[in-house]
Amino acid sequence: MKMIVVSHGGFAKGIVESVQMLSGPQEDLKAFGLMPEQTVNDLTDELEEELKSTPADQEVLFCTDLYHGSPFNAVVSLMRDYKFEHLTGINLPLLLDMVLSRYSGKSAAQMCEDAARQAGDTVMNVSQLFQNAECDGDEEED
Repeated sequence: MKMIVVSHGGFAKGIVESVQMLSGPQEDLKAFGLMPEQTVNDLTDELEEELKSTPADQEVLFCTDLYHGSPFNAVVSLMRDYKFEHLTGINLPLLLDMVLSRYSGKSAAQMCEDAARQAGDTVMNVSQLFQNAECDGDEEED
């Protein structure tokens, strides 16, 4: 399965580099960013070239950074002519989990469903967590 991360600016490149730092080098993990000097059409053309270079029997999973953002729209515009899965709102914990599980036999669609279920667990209010832990500690001392 080929995974393609698409974002505003260098976010996609950075998150892919971070995943590879944690998991080791990964094949078929690509990053594309919409840079200030580019148009959405430029990005769409780059993504289409990547799709055209992908073997027909290889599943493709796009991960975009922001719902309704320009990179999201570029990927959506390709859904008319190409078959692939698309998950938006990607973050480091989700991408890492998806990269590590892509050889588990799950389809790209199943991986998107799993990621959507896990998404809420990837964001945490640490201040509240620590405050709750302090309260729990105070109760134990009584």
